[in-house]
Amino acid sequence: MDLKIKSTLLVSAIFCGACGGGKQQQAGMMGGRMKATVVAAEVVATSYTVADNFPGTLVAHDVVEIRADVTGFLEAIKAKDGSLVKKGQPLYEIDRSRYTAAYGQVAASQQQAEADLAQREKDYERYKSLLEHDAISKQTVDQAYTAMLTSKANLAAAKASVARAGTDVNHAILRAPVTGRIGIAQIKVGDIVNAGQTVINNIVNEHPMFADFDVPQASLPHFIQVEKGKGSEKFFLRFTSGESYPEEGKIMTINNMVDQQTGTIKVRLVFQNKDGLLKSGMSCVVVMQYTTPETQLAIPTKAIIQNLSETSVYIVTKDNVVKPVDITPGAVTDTLTLVTGGLQAGDRLVVEGLQKIKPGDTVNIAGAGGPVTGKQ
Repeated sequence: MDLKIKSTLLVSAIFCGACGGGKQQQAGMMGGRMKATVVAAEVVATSYTVADNFPGTLVAHDVVEIRADVTGFLEAIKAKDGSLVKKGQPLYEIDRSRYTAAYGQVAASQQQAEADLAQREKDYERYKSLLEHDAISKQTVDQAYTAMLTSKANLAAAKASVARAGTDVNHAILRAPVTGRIGIAQIKVGDIVNAGQTVINNIVNEHPMFADFDVPQASLPHFIQVEKGKGSEKFFLRFTSGESYPEEGKIMTINNMVDQQTGTIKVRLVFQNKDGLLKSGMSCVVVMQYTTPETQLAIPTKAIIQNLSETSVYIVTKDNVVKPVDITPGAVTDTLTLVTGGLQAGDRLVVEGLQKIKPGDTVNIAGAGGPVTGKQ
């Protein structure tokens, strides 16, 4: 009986030992399968064509409001709405009957002043001659001289009144102050026009056209170099419809001060507008296109890990260990993001499988791990 019990215990021990060894082997196999498989690519330096976008506004070369400096009823419209007008061309005519009458009145006053002066001059010359023969007192001569000077002053005032009245008559006809396209009239014939207040219309000189946009003050040195013609930057316009304007623009000027509230500075481009496609006040996107140096690094945007204010990526060491690296991202081109700091050419970057790994993990690399490169 004792022999049978010992045999049973021995068999049980062997069975249990076999079971324990199988669990250890299974755990070891499971442990081997715990390595995550990721796709990595080598970071390679090359040149890229990049396009930076800035919201912009179109501004005409000249935008002039047409106002009268005389008051009266609008009597005639001499330029069709929307037409091209030349500087000095008659546009509108205000009733000038009252100004013509006023001109006639002051013109008559001028004639009276001229006649009075002529008489005073004759009196003075005559009295002066009599004084030479002691036939008149010197006081009388002095009084005649004063009267002559007074008449000269009166004539000068009369001439000024005539000039003013003549200006009112001339300004009753409103002429184009600049060459450009006239808009839609705000009033019609018969409406009252108040001097300096009533806006009758406006003229826009839209060739060439300006495009204004704001850039961060940190970019000011770069744009100054571009203004001087140093660099490969080209400027284009894209409309809100997505269509692009075919003409290339150039930097005309950079503003002389930074906006303290936004920390930006305004840059003005100039575009030719012969076909009149650009209109003042239009919203647009300013596209600055340029080519980077051959030393530029870029990575797939999907490989970037954004955590609050930190931007990082995972790289794989030569031992296939995952390591986080903080980067400084730059412009985005197609599916790539330019990197200006944090990476070096030759680094192996994890581009797929980010959700399966964490820093310090040892991973398997799938595929050949080709380079991140290609001119965009």
